[in-house]
Amino acid sequence: MVNKEVSIILLLVGACCFFCGSYAKPTWKWSPDNDVVLLDGILNREGLDGKLPANFNKPAVSKEHEAFDLKRKIGFLLIRRILSQGDILSSKKSQVINDLINKEKMTCELCEGGVRLLQSLLYNELGEDIISVVAVGVCIEFKIEDENVCKLAVKEFKDEAFYIFFNLKPDELCYWLLSDKCAKPESFEPEWNLTLPSTSVPTYQPPKVPSDGAPTSKFLFFSDVHMDVRYKPGASAVCGEPLCCRDNNPTPSDASEGAGKWGDYRNCDMPQWTVEGMMEVASAVDLDFILFTGDIPAHNVWNQTKEDQIDKINRWTTLLKSYFPNTPVYAALGNHESAPVNSYPPSSINHEPGANISWLYDAVYDSWSNWIPENDLATVKQGGFYTTLIRPGLRVVSLNSNYCSDDSWWLLVGDNSVDPQDQLAWFAKVMQKAEDEKEKVFIITHRPTDGCMKSWSYNYYAIVNRYQQSIISQFFGHAHSDELKMFYDENDPSHLSVVGFIGPGFTTYSYKNSGYRIYTMDGDYQGTTNILLDAETYFLNITDANLNGNSKWQLEYTFSKDYGMKNLSPPEFENLLERFTSDDKLAQQYYDHITKDLDMSDCDEGCRQNQLCNIKQCRAGDNSFCTS
Repeated sequence: MVNKEVSIILLLVGACCFFCGSYAKPTWKWSPDNDVVLLDGILNREGLDGKLPANFNKPAVSKEHEAFDLKRKIGFLLIRRILSQGDILSSKKSQVINDLINKEKMTCELCEGGVRLLQSLLYNELGEDIISVVAVGVCIEFKIEDENVCKLAVKEFKDEAFYIFFNLKPDELCYWLLSDKCAKPESFEPEWNLTLPSTSVPTYQPPKVPSDGAPTSKFLFFSDVHMDVRYKPGASAVCGEPLCCRDNNPTPSDASEGAGKWGDYRNCDMPQWTVEGMMEVASAVDLDFILFTGDIPAHNVWNQTKEDQIDKINRWTTLLKSYFPNTPVYAALGNHESAPVNSYPPSSINHEPGANISWLYDAVYDSWSNWIPENDLATVKQGGFYTTLIRPGLRVVSLNSNYCSDDSWWLLVGDNSVDPQDQLAWFAKVMQKAEDEKEKVFIITHRPTDGCMKSWSYNYYAIVNRYQQSIISQFFGHAHSDELKMFYDENDPSHLSVVGFIGPGFTTYSYKNSGYRIYTMDGDYQGTTNILLDAETYFLNITDANLNGNSKWQLEYTFSKDYGMKNLSPPEFENLLERFTSDDKLAQQYYDHITKDLDMSDCDEGCRQNQLCNIKQCRAGDNSFCTS
């Protein structure tokens, strides 16, 4: 029997006015008979009569109930997918929606029937609106999110959602919607392999260490600023929306629920003045350059526009030019720079609604041209990636790892995920040229590669391992944490080939202190090794800052003093990981640093093993190096 929740959804469907700015609410009491009458009217009015799958065409009353119940079930699955974009869902609310889906007892067979029904609606003029309103109705009725968030989130992501609803087969869609229960079709996310240059691999040479007293260089690394220009001290930090502490949130009667001046550990991003405070402190250091791995805008991902994102990129650029007027900046694109979040379609489909991302590439081209020669920026407009020399013999490669992520739903159709924009093929050529010219390389990119689609992560891993002797290090963001990623040689699993650093992230969203890092490396002189020598990690204790009324950045740790490392080369990290297994205090220090000394709970034996495995897991779904 169709229940009250379905009735409300049916009313929403009948209204079909969500996208024209109005939203109908029940004005009379519903009954199952009325549901059937309205459903029959919808099918006829929208010209769907005769276009539904055979088992739904002119069904008996019970079949009409069954058809609409399936639409509701798919609505649950779709809203879960939409609200998972950009971390909209808290873990608590994620569990609520998962429990609702489990209660619906959805099977793959039922899912495919529901998908066929919804796909048939898409061929009707009002089909997209109908499906949107079903998803919104489920979201509101079960209080998954605030009504405003429900409506705006569905509107924000509808172009991508309908693209894959139009273009994926029912079994592919149901794997995407219900991957814990449905088998992965062979056609979903096709496997692919790049052919690397056939040049001979140089004989391995251990990293050279500079002489004592050799000149050094310093550079700043930061990531995931998530600067919220609408941050308001005192505004509610428990506002009921996914992002709080904003000027549209009320001032709570309980002062403890209000946002602190310098930031807040709850679901809040960073005030611009806290970002500026970090830049002011860091600018006192004699820096040679700056690395940044993306995510400038705040987490209000259910309500962002292209104009919003361009504005935030321009603000970020202006701040850097103001505080570091003579320091070059090398940046990578984060998943939050696009609108909607995570939306990175390949150019082959830019004719599809919402799939032309040239506006973003034009914006970052203008921003990055402040620091990068014009002749190195052509690939930015191709796909948001580039390479340039920092100085003779030292190169940076900025990759757009958003093309590796299944969070960009555009990539789930057909061969769209096969080396989008030919980026990895380009990357291999760049690395071959660097090897030929004996250059050392920094790689910067936003997403850690174990969070990528399988084929992309494996091909990336193969390139990194092939050119390991040219790579100084990799720098990632995205996780908002402070972690290590160690790449091991595929041909010799005992050999640590390339080092990777995640973060530290800058934003406190959610429940982490704010941090940045200053690296020291061998300097710019004839015969430099370009090796990384040390790194100082600084953090802002938000509680202390808000209590004392000032942002006092503190040195958290250095690799040399706290980890006893001579430098930051792969052999030194091999030694560090070996010590992690036997030195409980050292392993605990690493665990404490992940959240920048906010979560300092005990990391027991199981926890330490998990952390070591996370460090060694750098390909999607592959933990084979964990036991090596």
